[in-house]
Amino acid sequence: MKNVPSCTYCGRLISRELTKGGTTYSDGRRICMLCHKSAIETPVKGKQLLQMVHDKLELLGIKISPFKPEFFLIDRSRLKSLAGQAETQGFARFQRETINGQVKSFKLQIYILKGLPESSFITACAHELMHVWFFSRNITDISPRLAEGSCNYAAYLLLKNMPGPETAYRIKELMEDRSPIYGKGFQKVFKMAEDRGVEYWLNYVQRFRK
Repeated sequence: MKNVPSCTYCGRLISRELTKGGTTYSDGRRICMLCHKSAIETPVKGKQLLQMVHDKLELLGIKISPFKPEFFLIDRSRLKSLAGQAETQGFARFQRETINGQVKSFKLQIYILKGLPESSFITACAHELMHVWFFSRNITDISPRLAEGSCNYAAYLLLKNMPGPETAYRIKELMEDRSPIYGKGFQKVFKMAEDRGVEYWLNYVQRFRK
């Protein structure tokens, strides 16, 4: 089994019997056909899902308004050049006008990696929109661990109500991530929000930011 590749997005071994085969993207990502059937390949579909993620986060109290983003599906090399890192799946560019420290208007651009299966696409959108929520409130001095942990927790809130093995794999990745900023940050935010509630967490990040 050593030479059988696994899917980047669900962890299953890619085989005709198990996953109906698979394919490799030009940037080297391997994806099984079970994940590929929900891959987001068009901006129209991507923007529909982005709006859905925005609406679900708003119901949870994570409100971004007005919400009129420019949306782009891009390849891995362009995303790396924007975000400055190779393994990211999304990037948000936020330009704002402030008066007396208050945000009065902003321009929003969302970039997501092309070809992500739906669960990974939703994860990326929720993560980036949480960053936008911080920016829209002029929260720019938040610690990286709290910021990235909060963004991953926003993704978790979307994923936990979505059934399926791909979603379960996404949640498992979040729970088992041991990286000091993204992983440990998520685990601390998860404990806080699960113990005290989403409203407490959102108030906390605005008051303490560390």
